[in-house]
Amino acid sequence: MQDVTPVVEIEAELADLIPRYLSNRRADLHAAREMLENDDFRAIARLAHRIRGSAASYGFGQLGDLVGRLELAADQEDAAAIGAQLAAYADFLRCVRIHVI
Repeated sequence: MQDVTPVVEIEAELADLIPRYLSNRRADLHAAREMLENDDFRAIARLAHRIRGSAASYGFGQLGDLVGRLELAADQEDAAAIGAQLAAYADFLRCVRIHVI
């Protein structure tokens, strides 16, 4: 079985910022789930766009790709795809391992 645990390499000067960054992304996940319950696709798209914009700055390119797909699903108002992307987002946050370089 192939290891699919996401590993993110973070530069040492950013390491102290990562716990708060990930905590904020967990809060965003919770907010996005509520937005989906309310069919607020525009809000989900805006949230995903904001996360995508910050992800690379913190070294989370894979997260940026994931929320890019979430943004696309929200733009298309595809609730099933949004749900799938939110599940992938939750899995990423649960499993991600940080390697400080």
